Amino acid sequence: MTPETLKPSVAGDQPVSAPKRNRTGRWVLAGGAILAVAAVFFVLRLTSSKLETPAATAQTAPAITVNVVHPTTGGSGSLQVSGYTQAYTEAPIYAQTSGYLTKWNFDIGGRVHANDVLGEIDTPEVDQQLEQAKAQIQVAQAAANLAKVTYQRDQTLFDQKVLDAETRDSAADMFAEDQATVVADQANLDRLNALEAFKVLRAPFDGVVTARNIDVGTYVANGSGNQLFVVDQISPLRIYVQVPQAYAQLVKIGMEAELTLPEFPGRTFQAKVTNTADVVDPASRSLLTELQIPNASGELLPGAYAQITLKFAGTSPYLTIPENTLIFRREGAAVGVVDANGKVEIRPITINQDLGTKLEISRGLSTTDQVILDPSDSLANGMMARIMQPGTSASKE
Repeated sequence: MTPETLKPSVAGDQPVSAPKRNRTGRWVLAGGAILAVAAVFFVLRLTSSKLETPAATAQTAPAITVNVVHPTTGGSGSLQVSGYTQAYTEAPIYAQTSGYLTKWNFDIGGRVHANDVLGEIDTPEVDQQLEQAKAQIQVAQAAANLAKVTYQRDQTLFDQKVLDAETRDSAADMFAEDQATVVADQANLDRLNALEAFKVLRAPFDGVVTARNIDVGTYVANGSGNQLFVVDQISPLRIYVQVPQAYAQLVKIGMEAELTLPEFPGRTFQAKVTNTADVVDPASRSLLTELQIPNASGELLPGAYAQITLKFAGTSPYLTIPENTLIFRREGAAVGVVDANGKVEIRPITINQDLGTKLEISRGLSTTDQVILDPSDSLANGMMARIMQPGTSASKE
């Protein structure tokens, strides 16, 4: 190798191209790394936004201001239930004899006293049968008297050993048979006398005529099953209510109740519990309870709808909340509750009874819960809430 070949290359010679390629590769690698870091950052950002929950969003949203109320116990010791009034006694009047109605004395709404004549029936066939029965019993009585005399005479002759025993026994049998005939004829006469008494239709007790299903000239048949009149005793009145199972043990005979009716606004009537069924109906899970109320004036009518407030000696087992706390969801009834940290929880509840302005709750709440009044439709779990002091208005989101 010659010395010329060992000389270093000068600028412009071809061997200097290798360092340029190395610099270009380093720039490509640096750009790729930057792009990779940017891609990772973008993916992490996107993943974080997708994993963000509604609760987290709610937590970052501004706190809403609300008014709250605490559920209350049934400290009043009362229960309001619906029921209906019923006549103390209802007596349908049927025909017990056959004939034609000759007159009636009371129409519907007529006030009657016990034994007042409601109407009268003409019974020509029964009249004739009665006359025949009276004559028949006279014949039977005469035959029995003759048989008695004959028997007594034959007995005397038998004692004197003038008459044989067979003749005496025949007279005794005849006497006994005629006596039995008199008894049978007397029973038939009594039956016809009873039918004659049924010609007059009478009120069984003091009350009001609630139905008259017959008119003058109509034929009525004994045992037809047709009601001619209906009489109701309306003083006192009975009231029947269904008491929920949870209150069944609190119902006591003699406890007081208040009765209200739509036709008497602003008025209350005092009633008392008189009977209970002593069994919970498995279909309605309630106790049938009977109350009575004086109705001397007759202003309360049987069959009327009524609201009854039972006054218990103890407290109600249920909690009550205002009706304007309720939230309607597809899953069922719920309310919004604010916990100690100011976080909102949508809590499902079980409504035992709707009392109008209040709801009776059997499950889902306690007396320490802070229930939101007038909740908005946008209320959600995890939202932050600030409780306003009484007298201030809450903002709705």
